[in-house]
Amino acid sequence: MPTQLSALHLPLVSSRLIVDRTTPGRILGVSILTTGPAKGHGFDVDENLVERVVHLGQGIRGRWTHGAPGASALGRHLGEWSNLRTQRFSVCRSCQLEAETPHCGQCGAKTEAALRALGDFAFSASAWKLKPDGLDVPAPEYLMTRAEEDPRSLGISIVAPLRLEAEPGNSDTPRTLARIVGDELLRADWVADPAANPTGLSQDAGEEPFLPHLDRLVATRGEEGARLHMLGVLARYFGDEAEEPAAAPPPVLSPSAEDVAALRNELASLRAEVEGVRRETRSLSVGLAAERIRFLKRQAAALDAPVTADEIASLEALADQGNYAAVRTRAEACLARCEAKQQAPHEAVAVVPLRVQPTAEDSLAVQARVFDASRRVLPPLPSLSPTPTAQGGRHESS
Repeated sequence: MPTQLSALHLPLVSSRLIVDRTTPGRILGVSILTTGPAKGHGFDVDENLVERVVHLGQGIRGRWTHGAPGASALGRHLGEWSNLRTQRFSVCRSCQLEAETPHCGQCGAKTEAALRALGDFAFSASAWKLKPDGLDVPAPEYLMTRAEEDPRSLGISIVAPLRLEAEPGNSDTPRTLARIVGDELLRADWVADPAANPTGLSQDAGEEPFLPHLDRLVATRGEEGARLHMLGVLARYFGDEAEEPAAAPPPVLSPSAEDVAALRNELASLRAEVEGVRRETRSLSVGLAAERIRFLKRQAAALDAPVTADEIASLEALADQGNYAAVRTRAEACLARCEAKQQAPHEAVAVVPLRVQPTAEDSLAVQARVFDASRRVLPPLPSLSPTPTAQGGRHESS
């Protein structure tokens, strides 16, 4: 049955680990699986299993932990793995540290050759909306910061259906080895790697006991509700990927012969109805166009400006086609031309001068008449020359 494999994992090494914060973010050079004992699981990881993980792990998904029993994983998706490869190195099993010499520089113990699977993890854009376990920052930000500050505190745990078998050819100290069933490497999830168990990556110790959880479930949802809930839990447990199903294709319908015949008859009836509406519309347009032509002829005759035979023939051809709009436009244009023919031409109006320029004789005669009229109307002007008085003196005008 499907088994969550919390496999042996060495601490993330800062010299190998690269954190790329380019949106949406990546962590490169992550150790996914290492040869050696898988603590708490009763089997060993050999090179065959590591190579199978590299072969099957291209493009698999990663989540925020495996999740508790019955919990949905839809909201814990973080991203995908790529560029999986193997790497040989030496390790001190006592200190759980990498070593470059045959003996550990800290404890002096003999180092051991090991093989690990490395991979690059790319976060998805939707993962930045995930803030699990009360974190005040998105999960990708938290994991990238932890990888930079304390890479030993992170680990990866693969999820796959496993089959356990004894190592062949070694009867003195037989080892139990794990093999992936078929090609079903399902996920490689991010989990905690506590210092007390730096290589175990086991989620079992921290999970809630199953039976108390079931008791509380029955108390809150009742027997029927708890039964339905646990059926969903078991379906996810045995199928795992059923938590994130692909969209099911729509069902293919196979109608009966009677249904097909009824649909065909209905379609034929609808087509006949549409054709009838089209005929009525065309007949109405033809009638309106013919009436418009008759109106044009009457108006042109009343204006004594008949329309030409070619124009009438053109209008009748459009009327036969049922193109009433074109008939109306052209008929209005013809009628406007007929009305224009009835307008009288403009006549030239003689320009009459306002007055004639007087001659010199006329001017003198006018001045004489004006002078005579003034003498008859105005009193005579007083004389300005002195006149003698009776005594012989002089009298001056005052």
